Amino acid sequence: MSTEVAIIGGGICGLTTAIALENRGFEPTVYESTDTYRPVGAGILLQTNALSVLDSISLAARIEASGAEIDAVPFLSPGGSRLFGFDLAFERDRFGHGFVAIHRAKLQELLLDELETTVQTGMECVSVTEPETPTVAFSDGSTVSPDCVIGADGIGSAVRAEICPTAEPRPADCIAYRGLAPAADLPGGTDPGFEVWGEGSFVGCSPLGDGRVYWYATATGPVAPDGTAVDRKSALRQRFDAYPEPVPQLLASTAADGIIVTPLADMAPLGRWSTGAVTLAGDAAHAMLPFVGQGAAQGIEDAAVLAAVLDAHETPAAAFKQYEQCRKSRAEGFVAASRRLGRLAAVDSAVGWRLRNLGIRLLPGKLSRRLRRQQAMPSRYQPASDR
Repeated sequence: MSTEVAIIGGGICGLTTAIALENRGFEPTVYESTDTYRPVGAGILLQTNALSVLDSISLAARIEASGAEIDAVPFLSPGGSRLFGFDLAFERDRFGHGFVAIHRAKLQELLLDELETTVQTGMECVSVTEPETPTVAFSDGSTVSPDCVIGADGIGSAVRAEICPTAEPRPADCIAYRGLAPAADLPGGTDPGFEVWGEGSFVGCSPLGDGRVYWYATATGPVAPDGTAVDRKSALRQRFDAYPEPVPQLLASTAADGIIVTPLADMAPLGRWSTGAVTLAGDAAHAMLPFVGQGAAQGIEDAAVLAAVLDAHETPAAAFKQYEQCRKSRAEGFVAASRRLGRLAAVDSAVGWRLRNLGIRLLPGKLSRRLRRQQAMPSRYQPASDR
């Protein structure tokens, strides 16, 4: 393909977009702000729709082999009683994929191994100008002028400033904590994964298939905000000490300096994702809270649709218009759903969180399965000539 595509941001969305484009004959260039890729982060749970897209670019099997397939996600009360649960076997039977938990660094490694081009590291984008014939400026003073630009540079996107200059991340009254614990330290060695919904917080875990368990928790306020990593771990242990095992042991087995703390934020729906030959993808377009587990998956869906529309249209502007029509409503629906679920997770009154958990317990299985089916089916772009 003769179209020169610049992808700003070499995270999960940016790398997946580049691979999807390469599979269609493009030769994209990925510009990443960090100097080197490092094994950062904790785990990530890839849902059915993400794996279906990754299967289309021949990556799902390797990801499933490198992570842990999750067959069920039970929701528990702080006392350990079962509230609800997702049986994911039907998704695997119907769609070919269920859920997979994998370390972010391993997923990043698999994506980089699949990518044919070399990522240009140490290239921090500071601006994009003239969207009809875009020029990208970097912090080292260099510039490039590709045919089109895809801004996959995260929630703090510099590319977004050209498209929606007044848009800013929307803070949530919630802090996320994540970490890794040795599976051997836990009762039973490896746990199938679960979530516990409690008073103003929830905590969950998933095995990663590599001898470690990934855990994640949210709380409505920072714990030990002015303390050391050791103070923070101690405060977290105290907050979740009454939760059922293996939650206390997960926290006890995690290195204090390995606990990742993230103040949560999302993006309110943007007026547009694209202008001329410049568009947004992933968190730059639709950053969401983690409560529905669709952040990475929606960026992966973006990647497949972007490759399809650029392959089908003569001009990037026409392609990006079609991409936005195909993806914007679905992605922003997950932004809204995750914020609603986050409000439920943050309920901290004694009566409120018990009523919430009762509602979870009474959720009809038929409704849950219908919602899961809708979530499991990714966006697809089909040219009019093929319909």
